[in-house]
Amino acid sequence: MVGRSLLAATSLLTILFSSDSELFIRTAELPNGMRCTGVRAASLWCLMGPTESGLLISRALAVAVLVLVLVGFSPRWTCVPHWYISFSLAAAMEMANGGDAIAQVATMLLVPMCLGDDRVWHWQPVLRPLAPSWRGSAFAAHLGLRGQLCLIYLGAVTAKLMDPLWRHGAALSVVAHHPQYGFPAPVRDLLSPVMDSYWFVALLSWSVVGVQVALALLTLGRRKHRLIALVLGCGLHLGIMFFMSLPSFGMVMIALLIISTATVTSERRADQPSVATEERNRP
Repeated sequence: MVGRSLLAATSLLTILFSSDSELFIRTAELPNGMRCTGVRAASLWCLMGPTESGLLISRALAVAVLVLVLVGFSPRWTCVPHWYISFSLAAAMEMANGGDAIAQVATMLLVPMCLGDDRVWHWQPVLRPLAPSWRGSAFAAHLGLRGQLCLIYLGAVTAKLMDPLWRHGAALSVVAHHPQYGFPAPVRDLLSPVMDSYWFVALLSWSVVGVQVALALLTLGRRKHRLIALVLGCGLHLGIMFFMSLPSFGMVMIALLIISTATVTSERRADQPSVATEERNRP
């Protein structure tokens, strides 16, 4: 529930606080700023067109859908539109960030989990267990989402280990001074005494790699392990959001970690499901 609403909130904030020119950057290759070739032509923004009225209609429809998802209205009927908005946003933008691409896959994997949810609001208590016909697909989709998380963190670890700066422990010092994603100037000035220490920076750099390895493994474990991953992941991504000004990516990753803590099968017998357990099943 919380994770799904957080995914919607991330896309909603992107749309509300970004102008059309920021979302769709015009280049020589893309005179209208949109990627509308191949399957991308089916995205909302491409269908409505790059005109002023088309951009306004696209934005209004996207906001309406995302608000419904955010407040938790009828997961069964809003899950597919939610995925379509995430797909449209990531597909049409030339400079889609990692968070947009991850949200596109995550909302697609949420569809099998939500189609069997017949509640009017996803904040309501679960009165009856998920129908048996939906349990298999919900479990497979949930396992796929956890696999997505694992691959994301393993990919990040692999990329870092291939970079000599990360292997030598000096990466965070370079990251801190990056002109676009570096630490805010006041924070950088405050930390400058300790950032001059090689061992402090090295320990911090290697700790990031260690946490990402742990997250990759924990997300595939039992629910208690995934709860540990949630705590570690929130600390990591809140730090990235604050120090590197990447709120969208951080919110998406925290949302996925929240969803990953759900359990799709009960420890009771299949013919005697626990309502309390089923309540945790709904993302």
